[in-house]
Amino acid sequence: MTRPVHLPALLLAGIAAIGGGAGVWSSAWAQSTGGARALAPGVKVEVAPAPGSGSAPAAGKVDETALRYYARIGDGERLEAEIARLRALDPGWEPPKDLFAPQPATAGVDESPFWSLLSAGKVAEARAAIAEQRRKSPSWQPSDKLLQELDLAESAGRIRSASDTKRWQEVVDAAAAQPQAVACNRLDNAWRLAEAYAELKQADRAFDTYKTIVTTCPKAKERRDTIFKASRYLSPEQLRELTALGATSNPATGEDYSSVRTAEAELETGRLLERLGNARPGALSAADLSRVQGIIRDKQDADGAIALGWYFQKQKNYAEAQSWFSQANGWTPSDKAAEGLVLAYNGLGEKAQARAAAAPWKGKSSRIDQALKAVDPPRGPSGSGGSAAPQGPSELDRALARHDFAGCLGIIRATIARSGPTAALLQQRGWCLLELKRPSEAEAAFAEAQTLAAREPAPKAAPKPAKGGASAAGKGGDGIQSGSGAQQTPTPAQENAYGQAIARLETGDVTGLIRDLPRANLTPKQKAEIRASLMATEAGRALEDKRYNDVLRLLDARRELEPEPRNLGILRGWALYNLMRFDEAYAQFKSIDDRLSTEESREGLTTAWKTIYHDW
Repeated sequence: MTRPVHLPALLLAGIAAIGGGAGVWSSAWAQSTGGARALAPGVKVEVAPAPGSGSAPAAGKVDETALRYYARIGDGERLEAEIARLRALDPGWEPPKDLFAPQPATAGVDESPFWSLLSAGKVAEARAAIAEQRRKSPSWQPSDKLLQELDLAESAGRIRSASDTKRWQEVVDAAAAQPQAVACNRLDNAWRLAEAYAELKQADRAFDTYKTIVTTCPKAKERRDTIFKASRYLSPEQLRELTALGATSNPATGEDYSSVRTAEAELETGRLLERLGNARPGALSAADLSRVQGIIRDKQDADGAIALGWYFQKQKNYAEAQSWFSQANGWTPSDKAAEGLVLAYNGLGEKAQARAAAAPWKGKSSRIDQALKAVDPPRGPSGSGGSAAPQGPSELDRALARHDFAGCLGIIRATIARSGPTAALLQQRGWCLLELKRPSEAEAAFAEAQTLAAREPAPKAAPKPAKGGASAAGKGGDGIQSGSGAQQTPTPAQENAYGQAIARLETGDVTGLIRDLPRANLTPKQKAEIRASLMATEAGRALEDKRYNDVLRLLDARRELEPEPRNLGILRGWALYNLMRFDEAYAQFKSIDDRLSTEESREGLTTAWKTIYHDW
């Protein structure tokens, strides 16, 4: 899918090497969480006072200005971080008992407006307001703490800006100039620094940075999220070491690190789920398979269950395949789950059950109608030549039932060599090429089928089992209906035109497709599917162009035509985030993450949460 253009950790890709190292900022990092801290077992650093603060203040002399401000506005996250910082400066210091009590007015300038601007991220406005106040009150000086926080905010802004625009050397330089800007209370900046090292090909420094985070920052959630971030760049061995350190080093009272221990297993499970759909029979070990099955059951993940169903179907383990397709259909009924169920029942010889599974979708989904051909083979002319059809599924039908699209091309090639081409064979070749992500060849196959169909006498509509899911933009359409709701079977010409349109969409010919669509020889349902795919593509482009309202408008219009798939739901979340509708963005990401947690959904969820609660 198209990714947002200025979001944390989404655009971090590619920079050059630098000097300095993680050690430049590790002392300031430790300072934010408690003095001399262990960065790894047996390795400690002594921390210096914060820049500009001189020697550590005596007990009772720490600057409590920011502390009282955060207490007054109820910002619990920053209040907690400030308490930790002050305790690091003075281990004997304790928060004042009157922290939440109203404070009497004192002579001088009230700094609250400046802190309010700073808390809202308006650093330049805060600087301007301070300058104006100094003009009005020449003898007044802002507190050291306020100036320090302004400096930190500006440094953090430089890190984010450089990261978002892939200026990785500047990320590292900014962090080296102001180490506290990448401390635990500004964790997103630390992640950006680690990613900058990784993109600079300084793998050791990236690993050291991630290791410092998981051994120094006290919160279990921060350590777990760091492991997920690091998974983009670190080897499995390094991730195992990182997980072990994060689960054991410098434990904080009240923190449960069990979630840190499970992070590595979750990452491995995610990788297994991605491999499952294309895995050869027997390619997964028994332990891996068991782990995947457990995760899919726990999350009631219908897509994962369908992938498992096909894994077992390819092994001709029809009973296990039927069980998983049934699970998927029970969790989220769909023609994709029903298709697998029909073919699994047929493999078991339970034809009545296969027909029953197909009944809700019969005549509404071409994938179901095609699957039924394996249950009740058609009689009469064959689509693979001119002779009578066999009394059972053809070799091509069996390959399609297995989703063996490479095999489909081989069978068609052999049949053409033996008996010559037909429009139906060439059309089927187009669908199989689309499933194999070869859209330019597919478009040529559909065009050739169209030419040949014009010479053939009154052919029937060709089978189209492979087109479901072929659209890169989330097309769902298999049912072909007229605008009135009546079933409308596409003609061969319409089916070839439809295949060509899908292929053009896959090759990125959006402008030409939009131009030609009104005149295209397609059924209303086919046109609606193409429009939905075009809207999805245009929504992605709108996000790249920062036209976030247009993203939502396009996705809302598309949702009226078809249900919104997961990838477009993620797109919607980032559009909401960039419009500063943070609560809605958080709810959007959470609804997706609750169904199945992936790196994309976790990143959106974490970014929205940190923005809402100012946890940078």
